[in-house]
Amino acid sequence: MKFGNHVLLLLLGALATAAGGCAIADQGAFVRLQEDVESVKKEVAVAKSSTASQPSAAPARIDSGEIQAVRKNVADLSASYDQVKSDLVATTTRVDEMKVQTQKDTSQLNDRLNEQGQAIQEFRKKIARLEEIERRLAAVEEKADKAAAVAPAPVSPSAVVPQDWKSPEEMYDYALGLVKGGEFRKGREILVAFAGKYPDHKLMPNVLYWKGETFYSEKDYESAILSFQDVIDRYPSGDKAPDAMYKQGLSFLALKDSKNARILFELLPKKYPKSSAASLAQQKLGEMK
Repeated sequence: MKFGNHVLLLLLGALATAAGGCAIADQGAFVRLQEDVESVKKEVAVAKSSTASQPSAAPARIDSGEIQAVRKNVADLSASYDQVKSDLVATTTRVDEMKVQTQKDTSQLNDRLNEQGQAIQEFRKKIARLEEIERRLAAVEEKADKAAAVAPAPVSPSAVVPQDWKSPEEMYDYALGLVKGGEFRKGREILVAFAGKYPDHKLMPNVLYWKGETFYSEKDYESAILSFQDVIDRYPSGDKAPDAMYKQGLSFLALKDSKNARILFELLPKKYPKSSAASLAQQKLGEMK
């Protein structure tokens, strides 16, 4: 189309030139101009024919299979992206949960460690108190040994009780009657004689206990503590062991040693929880607060 316009302009220009100069041009020049116009027309016709006969360039065709493959790849990438995003969210959630659980476990572990540390400290304190009781007992024993060294020789059982006993039980009952009647020294002498004559008798826990009671009644609290300790050491599972431990605590209180008395009163309910002495010990702890 651009080519045709160009040719038309040439023709118009030629005609204008011819018209302007017709007055001075001769007949031969006019004929030549007509021939030139005809020649140009022919060239234009040939050019149009050539342009019309040329096939238009066909647009490039894209294979539909390739388009489907591209679409599938895009879909796969989109799905993979969504999956990675979902996995990232799940992983982040699990990490947060693990952090919370770790903090909780750490807190619980610290609490347990603190509780165990406190229990260990309390246990060490009790051990120290028991060691203090042992030192006190050792001092009492030393004092008793020194007193025995200067004391007169004990009266023999035969001198105290000239009669023969019909049974160990009769001997024990007689001694117990003396103790409860306030004759502590005489009763203790018979109890000592019983222990020497029947060391393996089933009444021995009672004999040792009432021996301690005679010292306690006479306000000889240190000797009472030692006698009660014999009951605990030799017969820890006997019925008199809780009572002996309770009376030891009372003896320490009488000696103004509330520290060791408290240790015994605290230990008694743990060692003999079902005993009546355990209730008495707890009552004493309440009074000491």
